[in-house]
Amino acid sequence: MDKAKAAVTDFMHKSGHHDTTVHETVAPAVKQETVKQHQHEEVVTAVDKEAHQDHYHRTVQPVKDHEVLPEKHEAKLGAVQHREFDHRDHDSTKRNLAAEQQAFRDERVVQDKTHSQSAAPVIGGEHVHHVRFDPLHLTPSNFS
Repeated sequence: MDKAKAAVTDFMHKSGHHDTTVHETVAPAVKQETVKQHQHEEVVTAVDKEAHQDHYHRTVQPVKDHEVLPEKHEAKLGAVQHREFDHRDHDSTKRNLAAEQQAFRDERVVQDKTHSQSAAPVIGGEHVHHVRFDPLHLTPSNFS
């Protein structure tokens, strides 16, 4: 008896609810562009410096092993009934979409070309190269 009640309850809890399926078609993009031709020249002066600095460092690193196990997932599902009711009017939908698509047109406006120029302040940069000497290996290795 409990199984029958559960089956009726499962069936009736969807009563009054709608299941909506959406079909979507993406039309090509509509171009609506305004072209403003403007040429701007920016003059930047850059100065680059290098400085070398030596460091001596000895490192002893411990050895650690870390193991990550994969996740385990379990799922138990009951029986599912699928029902489908299709009340759509495909021809009417296609006609409406075609009429709506006719409203979109490409558009392009080209304006006169302008020109400007500016000079930016001088930019300076400095690079410090660190050289580490490991007395165990007696070979320098670079890091920055």
